[in-house]
Amino acid sequence: MSNTINQKAIALLGQAGFDYPTTREETLQMQSLLKQAWEAAEDREETEFKDKYDRLGEIVQWSLARHRTWQWPVIAGALLFAALLLWGGLSNKDEIQHAKESIKQIKAWEPCDTLITWESCKEFTSDAERHAAGEHQLENANNWKSYELSESKARYLQNMATVASNREKAQTETDSEKKSNYLKQADYWEKYSVKYKETFDKIAPMEYSDVKKEAVAQAKIWLSHARGNRNFFIVNFILVLILCGLYVWSGNPYGYNITAARTRHKILGWIRKIGFWFAGLCLGSGIAAKLFADDIVWKYADGHTERESDVAGTAGNVVWKIILIVIGVIAFIAVAGIVMFLETAFSLPVKLREQKPEKG
Repeated sequence: MSNTINQKAIALLGQAGFDYPTTREETLQMQSLLKQAWEAAEDREETEFKDKYDRLGEIVQWSLARHRTWQWPVIAGALLFAALLLWGGLSNKDEIQHAKESIKQIKAWEPCDTLITWESCKEFTSDAERHAAGEHQLENANNWKSYELSESKARYLQNMATVASNREKAQTETDSEKKSNYLKQADYWEKYSVKYKETFDKIAPMEYSDVKKEAVAQAKIWLSHARGNRNFFIVNFILVLILCGLYVWSGNPYGYNITAARTRHKILGWIRKIGFWFAGLCLGSGIAAKLFADDIVWKYADGHTERESDVAGTAGNVVWKIILIVIGVIAFIAVAGIVMFLETAFSLPVKLREQKPEKG
């Protein structure tokens, strides 16, 4: 204890300590001891007393004040992700509309003959033929049934051809391991092809009314799938916006809360700095990367030269630029999302506890 006229006041300041408090109770206790020391001081301008009192007073003032811990770059990364989710949710509106129109078109079908047997069913022999049939599939019940049966028959026959090929190879193979692999492949494709034969057998006996019901049911599945994709993106878009709001709302803690979580803040700070540095490096490199490759110069024996654009080199440069930019954007969004989620997850409970009536 210092031998000054402020011995009692200095002793009270010693009880207050010099460490930053980590709870509101510790901060209020320190504040109370400072008040007692001020009242007990006989000479408030004494250097030893004044230095200790001012230093502890700054600690108390900082600990009882709120401080902004949220970061604009983190919010920017989350909002960029939200924008991508919104774009994903709105981008399939044409798919939803197409499914709705398909259902309407199917329901407007006129009755027609739908008799198709395995023998009379055409088999698609090329993608062009399959695409052409698909363009007219929804015009009537016969076209729809013909397309579905032709697709099932083609898939079944292709798979069974693979089965026959593997069994034939197995018969002539002398290596036991290779022979076993051929037989396993044959068994696999044989089982895989069963579903196409079952689909054919299910649809082939259907008459007009059954074909119409089946077509509507399939179109409704497509519509449900399209709506599900849209809702998935929109719901996650809303969740990201809510997370942003909670991140900002909980990102103004008292100083003593920051002290209590100083290790976490330090770790997340390093994650943020290193992650954003890497993202910036990729983005900057991608933007600055050379776009057009140098021309190829051809030199001939007679001394003249010709220049030719390096199309392949330019294409490679474009791909490289896109890869770097995409990696940079993904890294930026990922780091922002991780930091925002963790900060909010730890800060939100503290913020909610602060909403309760405080004592003292």
